Amino acid sequence: MKAMDRQLYRQFMDEHVIPLRAKLDDFLPVILGLRKAAQIIMPAELPDAGILGATIDDRFRQKMSGQRLPGESLTDYLKNRAARLRRKNKAQDVRFRLQLLRDIYSDVVAKSKSYQVYMEWIGKWGLQCKELEARPTIREIYIFKDDDIAVLLEELQDMRKDIRYDYARNPDVLADGTFRVFPEEHNVAFLQKAGEILGFPVCCIERYAFDRNSGVLSPEVRASNQLAHSDNPDDVSMYAYFTKDFFPCQPDCEEAAAIGRAVYEALNEIDPELGQKYRDHLASNVNLVRQYPEIIQSRLARLQQEAKEQGVDPGER
Repeated sequence: MKAMDRQLYRQFMDEHVIPLRAKLDDFLPVILGLRKAAQIIMPAELPDAGILGATIDDRFRQKMSGQRLPGESLTDYLKNRAARLRRKNKAQDVRFRLQLLRDIYSDVVAKSKSYQVYMEWIGKWGLQCKELEARPTIREIYIFKDDDIAVLLEELQDMRKDIRYDYARNPDVLADGTFRVFPEEHNVAFLQKAGEILGFPVCCIERYAFDRNSGVLSPEVRASNQLAHSDNPDDVSMYAYFTKDFFPCQPDCEEAAAIGRAVYEALNEIDPELGQKYRDHLASNVNLVRQYPEIIQSRLARLQQEAKEQGVDPGER
């Protein structure tokens, strides 16, 4: 590192708002050029996610009941009230609710101190950033260096819109909860492009897409089972679990492990203590995959409950 980079690095590592896991999973691998891009889910991965989520829910309930929020201008209040009263049918009601949720997200999350700290550090490191909407109150923040990634992300968002539009026109009433909330998660072309953007090995992308559409074992259950049935320690390489929410095709996938090992060696060269922290983090990623089936079910149940409370069927998004 150059002297200025090292100074920036020290300041970055001292930044308490950004958790160490985000620095290791997302920022540093992209900064060092070892991953093309990383994805940060907002507000779920912010340190105050619980408070922000509760605030969004509370404001949505207040607005739907016709209340004026503290600090809300009279003009905005009257505008919202007029829009709420203009709803004539289900389609207009859904559009109103979705836009209201987007507005609340912008006001609550995008203006929060934690969100702004993330954005400031993305800028300080000279990284590019693009935000994609997964749901009105859930955004995927991608950080990257290469201009080509921005083009691929535009294509990815267009694919998601088309897939959700097609599903809304032809919903599958027998589909499981994951399909209803995120139909793009069952589209091979979408998964391949998303994996390519994030720099995942092709073998792992293909296995993930196969699992997601097999109807037998989800990627989360398959990956968890692989670890549970790996009696030989040599069958598992913690380096293969180089980032969060990633499920290698095999616990010892050489291509995935090569990425994790490269990140470790780079961090260890910068600071041996940081290298050890990354190894500890890899071990926690492995344990997380072991527990993932329960985690994903809990997340899905929460998303479905939110959709129910907000009066918006996931398939209509």
